[in-house]
Amino acid sequence: MTYREEDIQDKIYITQLEGSGERLEEDIAGILNRTGMYFRVFNRAKTPASIAQKLNKEGYGFGEDEKKLQDLIGLRIVVYYQDDMDIIRTIMEKTFRRVGEWSKTESTNEEFKASKLNGVFRIPEEYQRIYSGNFSEFPIDRTFEVQLRTVSFEGWHEIEHDMRYKSPHGDEFWRNNEDLSRTLNCVLANLELCDWSTLSVFDKLSYYHYEEGNWEMMMKGKFRLRFDAQPLSPEFINFLDENLGVAYCLYRCDRAKVIFALMQERHENITYDLVVKAANESVAVYDAKIQRRLGKLCHEVFKKDRSPKPEKLDLRPLDVTPSFRLNVILSHNPVKNMQQEFMLAVQMIGAWAQGRFRNITDDIPTTPVDYEFHVPGFNIRILGNLSLGFYKLSLDYVDVMRKGVVWRTNVSLELSERIRMKVDCDYCHTPYRLVRDSFSKPRFVDEIFRRIGYEDVIPMSLKPGKVKTIKELEQISAFISDHSRDLPVILAVEEEDPERQININRLTETIGTYAHVFILDKKAIPILVEMSDYTTDELTGAVWVTFSGGEDKFYTRDMIADSRFDFNKYAFDQGNVYEKAFRHRLVRLIKEKNCE
Repeated sequence: MTYREEDIQDKIYITQLEGSGERLEEDIAGILNRTGMYFRVFNRAKTPASIAQKLNKEGYGFGEDEKKLQDLIGLRIVVYYQDDMDIIRTIMEKTFRRVGEWSKTESTNEEFKASKLNGVFRIPEEYQRIYSGNFSEFPIDRTFEVQLRTVSFEGWHEIEHDMRYKSPHGDEFWRNNEDLSRTLNCVLANLELCDWSTLSVFDKLSYYHYEEGNWEMMMKGKFRLRFDAQPLSPEFINFLDENLGVAYCLYRCDRAKVIFALMQERHENITYDLVVKAANESVAVYDAKIQRRLGKLCHEVFKKDRSPKPEKLDLRPLDVTPSFRLNVILSHNPVKNMQQEFMLAVQMIGAWAQGRFRNITDDIPTTPVDYEFHVPGFNIRILGNLSLGFYKLSLDYVDVMRKGVVWRTNVSLELSERIRMKVDCDYCHTPYRLVRDSFSKPRFVDEIFRRIGYEDVIPMSLKPGKVKTIKELEQISAFISDHSRDLPVILAVEEEDPERQININRLTETIGTYAHVFILDKKAIPILVEMSDYTTDELTGAVWVTFSGGEDKFYTRDMIADSRFDFNKYAFDQGNVYEKAFRHRLVRLIKEKNCE
């Protein structure tokens, strides 16, 4: 089959692919910035002409033994030091789902080739939300390729790609000039020697400063990171002077382990102080008492405020994406006055609004009265009347931490026989920008839940409901079928093996204010078998999700056990354990449904 450029142009949305590539680049750069390593990231989406050219090569198709295009989106990560390639490879494997094995340059003792490392990864589902096209008509995988290079070899690859690999003249260009080809390879050999010689230079520098007791310079040569200008704290200098064994450990430690430990820290910049802390927690081989002393010292040093610095806002036309929805009845305590509960809810919403407009204005009311305030980038309007029993707040404000982002929130309280609360939040962003983090529950939602409570047919709870008897199961079935229910219901069936049971308590703590969560006792499984079309084996350890529109999701324990992360931004904070991966997937599903 021949694939035409025109057909590809019509059916594959290149602009959206470019948007996905840009966000991938942005996210990967954000993850790698936490390491402090020197690097650069580039992205590209294949052009229709390039796609057609590749697909029309022999071997591409839908057959079992045929290949699919895997680099529709490509990223190149360029590092400054040779040993950083293995570190970044590990980070990529921890962060995305790899497809196949890494491809490496295969060289012989008699031949030099530019060192390269290429890996293919699944495009996470959340990234695919930005893409509305369908390329299923073409032999294309939903994957992206990552190429790892050193700075030295980056330029070489460009030369080799144009002058050898894709030369329009092919082998004819080098015919009868094999000696010049070998000379070019000698240049490559020198580049490889330069990469390893650079590491040797900094290792020797680090050792020199270690012997001289220049701890800051020792760490600079040892770790080769983008250190902040902030010097090593005097407290740490004195400690290292008095504990030379700790200093020696810093000099001899596994650099990669310290970098992975840095990824677990919440920081804006890499400082010498932060490296001391990370090394003490990850690679310490000295006395445990000394480790505890240094840990205590780290706590004292890091008590200072390290607030992030705002970025300059780049204003562009914005798209609007829902970020949170809630429509509930506030709980009522019979011993309390409902108007007092109404006023309390207004107070919490108003206090939240004050926090959003901190340093902009300080007169936002926390009572149901009319109010307006407008300045560029910050707007708020309140309509309220206690005697009429209504309160409406509308506000929007720019996000000073993220360029091109505006948050918009509308809240209403209506007091009649009960108090109804509606919350609508939007995330406004630049076009084609992935909104993976668009879900945002305002803080007052949880505060009102804790101090008043609210209901969606039945009371919401941060503890899973227990279902053990026929009566309780019938009540849950009736509740699930209730058309007035607005929020989803999750029914987790108890697992015979406790080690395979999902952490239902943790799940409820996460989403218990915008979803109902129940756990079915394993003794009640036979009852559910009679009430459903599922077998005992299918139900044991399963999770059943029902949305208000009637849509169901059913996950068997085998499906749960097969879960894994396809994008795990905090891979070094939590392992790719199936239970955590499934909970992450389920929470994301609930959040996405909330935002529809």
